[in-house]
Amino acid sequence: MEFTSLIAGVVLLLLLLAAGAKGWLTSRQWDEVTPGGDDEGATEGCPEEFLSRIFLRGDWEFVRKLGAGGIERLFQQERKRVALIWVRQTSAMVKRVMRAHTQAARASANLEFSTEIRILGNFVTLMSVCGILATAIQLGGPLWLNGLAHFAHRLLQQLAKLQESMQAGVLARSESGGNT
Repeated sequence: MEFTSLIAGVVLLLLLLAAGAKGWLTSRQWDEVTPGGDDEGATEGCPEEFLSRIFLRGDWEFVRKLGAGGIERLFQQERKRVALIWVRQTSAMVKRVMRAHTQAARASANLEFSTEIRILGNFVTLMSVCGILATAIQLGGPLWLNGLAHFAHRLLQQLAKLQESMQAGVLARSESGGNT
């Protein structure tokens, strides 16, 4: 019985990792241009209210009550498309924050191991969540993923704040060192 449980756990873990990897690859390959223009220049995520609208079921319930199959399908397609764009933008922002952090870390003479581990953990978690979200959205749509999307949003904000505070510290040390 214990061996069977172990095998089932390993298989489940491998399936979860495969789904996350597939979602991450899907979010990287999504090459449609976003409505707001180039997301490479974006420095902030979408407002939390907008995020809630993408992933909540209220609009879906309204459309479903209309009883028009064509509108329901169109709504599902468009909501899925918008959700995938959000995942792609979030993933791109995570990568930008980590690039900026890497540059700041290279300029820093006194890195704190625990802070760096925490930042790395947040990065890995965020990229995994983005992959899982992209896969889940592709498979079933965004209507059940509100909690996970908000988790990713909060983690991204934490990662950006950690990176900004480190970068501010590096700049302050370099300015004070240059004046001496």
